[in-house]
Amino acid sequence: MNSIRIRLFVILMTATGAVWLSAFVWIQQSTRADVERVLDARLAEAVHMVSSLISDQRIDVASAATMLTDGAGLPEELTGDYSHRLSCQIWSLDGTLVGRSGSAPDGRLSAQDTGFTDSTVNGEEWRVYSVINEALGVRVMVGDSHTVRDRLVRDVTTGLIVPALLILPVLAALIWLSVQRGLLPLDRLARGLTQRTADNLTPVAVDTMPHEIRPVGTALNGLFARVSAARARETAFTSFAAHELKTPLAGIKTCLLYTSDAADDSLRV
Repeated sequence: MNSIRIRLFVILMTATGAVWLSAFVWIQQSTRADVERVLDARLAEAVHMVSSLISDQRIDVASAATMLTDGAGLPEELTGDYSHRLSCQIWSLDGTLVGRSGSAPDGRLSAQDTGFTDSTVNGEEWRVYSVINEALGVRVMVGDSHTVRDRLVRDVTTGLIVPALLILPVLAALIWLSVQRGLLPLDRLARGLTQRTADNLTPVAVDTMPHEIRPVGTALNGLFARVSAARARETAFTSFAAHELKTPLAGIKTCLLYTSDAADDSLRV
């Protein structure tokens, strides 16, 4: 790769791509953690809401489990598709199923008495929160599928990464233009040297050059100085040699004239 422009472009794009990938992985992981934390809070809120309603006898135990299917009492951001995926089971403390929502699996959502747990029911993974209502002697469980959670994380990260990928070609173009603009001083130096005549050995203006190419200008000026000195020595040597050759040439010319005159006198005799 002999082109500095292409080399710089590849280096900058590689570095940018590495940062881009690292940022995507970080966003994905942090988004997953945030979504999991929010959904866990909503699960706990839903469980305590159901337990509170049945404790206050504002709803009977059998129908309490089905209220979550319609998203009743849930925050607005959890209504819609997600709210219909919430599953609720109410078990008596002796292990009898008292009520469940239509979306709940047939098997027990969690074997743990209270708190959060991850379980697998009928081959599907669930995130479940359980609480015991001691007054009524029941255990309330609310869970949602890990498939739903993964979809939510995927939707959020896709919403972030797609615009970033669309901006990437624009960023590549800006990097290329930046590299081009950054190498303009080299182009100006090359044009200035190309337009010079062969006998123009004046120094280039180093003070106006960027620091990165100033050593190149200094080296060129040194070369120009050496070439100028060499040409001066050649001129001086030529002048000296021409001066030194004047006397022998004058003598030879005199001898030739004398010989020519002597030959003419002999012919006349």
